[in-house]
Amino acid sequence: DYKALEEDSNKIVQTDGLVYIGAGDYKDNYISNSPVGGQFGQIIQPGMQDIVVMRYIEKTAEKCLALIRGCHDTWDYKQADKDFVSTLCEKANCVNLWHGGELTIKLGNQSYLFRCRHKYKYQSSLNVENAMRRIMEVQGPCDVAAEAHWHNPYAMQRHLMGTWRVLLRSGSYKTWDDHGQQLAGYKGERGVPVVILFPDQHKMLAIPDLDLAIETLQAFRR
Repeated sequence: DYKALEEDSNKIVQTDGLVYIGAGDYKDNYISNSPVGGQFGQIIQPGMQDIVVMRYIEKTAEKCLALIRGCHDTWDYKQADKDFVSTLCEKANCVNLWHGGELTIKLGNQSYLFRCRHKYKYQSSLNVENAMRRIMEVQGPCDVAAEAHWHNPYAMQRHLMGTWRVLLRSGSYKTWDDHGQQLAGYKGERGVPVVILFPDQHKMLAIPDLDLAIETLQAFRR
């Protein structure tokens, strides 16, 4: 959904105080030895996809905190010895979180720990928060545990390990594809979950919808 991607990119660029972390799979990138037949569903070839992705990173570079390598991005590295996500990070002058990592955000007199991955083990189709909760159980508590991969957005705020935590999953602009339909009729859902962080007290507000988050953020900042 290129129209939705363009709209959301503009909103991020134009909203004061709003920044983002890229969660991976920035392109289809069906190349040799990637899932058989995938290249037949691509609108444009991988080299041109790189140019398109670079355009969006350049456009949003000042708002980009970090980028993560996704499953589709890893095919570059494994099959062509090319780390395109590192190139994107250099262009945006942002943190390269590789397959995932920790990011400490300091705001006012507060410090917030994010653990972000494209995908983590312990996935469950019945309990979509399971992998994010296990991130904290395996790696230790954090304020925000986030991942992507499933193409459906999700945001939860729950009391866990002694205090309130945020669990996030980003959506996808790839709504319809043959793979999802073959699995179980899955349809990707546009969604940019947002966490509003407070600078003078350790409080967070998780909002699954970008438009609602922007309205809320602007109201708090007035």
